[in-house]
Amino acid sequence: MRGNELSEAQCERIINAYLSGTKQTVISTQLGIPTSTVNDTIKRYKETGSAIPEKRSSHPKILNQRDKRTLQRIIRNNQFASFSDITSRLNFSLDTTLHNNTVRKYLHDEGLGSYVACKKPLLT
Repeated sequence: MRGNELSEAQCERIINAYLSGTKQTVISTQLGIPTSTVNDTIKRYKETGSAIPEKRSSHPKILNQRDKRTLQRIIRNNQFASFSDITSRLNFSLDTTLHNNTVRKYLHDEGLGSYVACKKPLLT
């Protein structure tokens, strides 16, 4: 379970068990969660009043919804264009400078990607 965040239900179970008087080691063995995780969850509950971790701040997105629709429109017009061609068309229409990798990431998030047909062996 290392590296995974607890679900809201697990956090609530930990807090309910703690409030009913159960020891942290017993809670950790019952739920199969490390004692340090139980301790951190209880500590967070005492400090903030909620066991659920706050949303982390992140870098703002470069493209907004309108820009994403523009990108999809460019793709629909020419499905077989290269990433560099798509990027140059998008940069021209938005008056911005985006990198090919940025466009590639957004297309990947939308479920679009570049595909190449497999080479078939010769029969003779």
